[in-house]
Amino acid sequence: MSQKTAGKDYLTMDDVELDNKRILLRVDFNSPMDANGNILDDRKIKSHLYTLRSLENSRVVMMSHQGRPGDKDYTTLEAHAKLATELLGRKVTYEDDIFSACARNAIKSLEKGDILLLENTRFYAEENMNRAPEEQARTQMVRKLYPLFDVFINDAFSVSHRSQCSVVGFTEVLPSVAGILMDREITGLDKGLKCHEHPTVFALGGTKAKDIVKVISDILKRGGADKILTTGVVATVFMMAMGIEVGEVNRKFIEDHKYLDQVSIASRLLKEYSGKIIVPKDIALNNNGEREEVKVDKIKGNLPIADIGPETISDYSKFLKEAKLSVFHGPAGIFELESFRLGTEELLKAAAQSNYSIAGGGHTLAAIDQLGLESKYSHLSMGGGASITYLSGEHMPGIEALKNYASRCCKD
Repeated sequence: MSQKTAGKDYLTMDDVELDNKRILLRVDFNSPMDANGNILDDRKIKSHLYTLRSLENSRVVMMSHQGRPGDKDYTTLEAHAKLATELLGRKVTYEDDIFSACARNAIKSLEKGDILLLENTRFYAEENMNRAPEEQARTQMVRKLYPLFDVFINDAFSVSHRSQCSVVGFTEVLPSVAGILMDREITGLDKGLKCHEHPTVFALGGTKAKDIVKVISDILKRGGADKILTTGVVATVFMMAMGIEVGEVNRKFIEDHKYLDQVSIASRLLKEYSGKIIVPKDIALNNNGEREEVKVDKIKGNLPIADIGPETISDYSKFLKEAKLSVFHGPAGIFELESFRLGTEELLKAAAQSNYSIAGGGHTLAAIDQLGLESKYSHLSMGGGASITYLSGEHMPGIEALKNYASRCCKD
């Protein structure tokens, strides 16, 4: 019978025998790709290398997804196997199926030290359905594959906010543990989730306003933040909620992305949590590629908001530097354009100076990488949406499945 590591309510790789065992490893290799099928960012694959290297004496089969049905990057994992081979320095074999007879035979023939990557899990229709673990355990994928393995390892924190087949199904039928990356994510983010030091400051931006407004509501409901600094499209929503005229082009952006309903929610949050949600005092407009800085009551109707302004940068930076815990998610402006990266750059530098700093999200990590700030942050999360979901205290099915397995199998 396995025994949990002290202080953890799930099992880790240290808690089970892995030598020469057949391991089913859920990773997240989902990466930006160009039209020719080339992987543009290897961060996701690199993040799993510690786990893979620790399994050099096992027989490893990896499962991952790439893109969503209908998306341009919804494709095979052949390129991912090649890149993983280069990064790991060991051969990663690609199998162009998931649980066919050919795939199962390839799994059975693995020798100690071999690594196999199965096909994109989302090519299997049931993988795209969110269902309870016990239901997922009855799918063909799980029933065909689980008898071939000794242990299931979930190292894919970034997809563990989804109750999908490859994430939760195997925890019902196999010994199930957290991989090294998964364990690091939970440990690092728990310091933010369970932090009782003040002030705790969140800087939340980016374009996914609906998701972030919900996160803001969840964080404030559980008393998890002293200040929430809004930037990006999220700030536009809150400015509209305050009655600020953001200009026709920015209002149309909110309408076109179906975020108008978020304005009334933002209005309620501003009243309910007075003084905790901070909106910009000034912003930078995109005037044919040039930066035009104005107070928020002087926004011109035909120019899009592209960054926060200098006064806001100064105020927000002070909040972040003085924080006992800072959480940064989502750029403050159009970071890809030189004229509008100032807000993101300055806030990232400021957040890094807080007592404990957490940052996550693809664009955020890319900015941190470009600025050379990786070593300055206490925890960098590969989770993106999953990391902010976790910090809001919301249910994470993939992690709960690991905890449920541990509670079933372990002694008190």
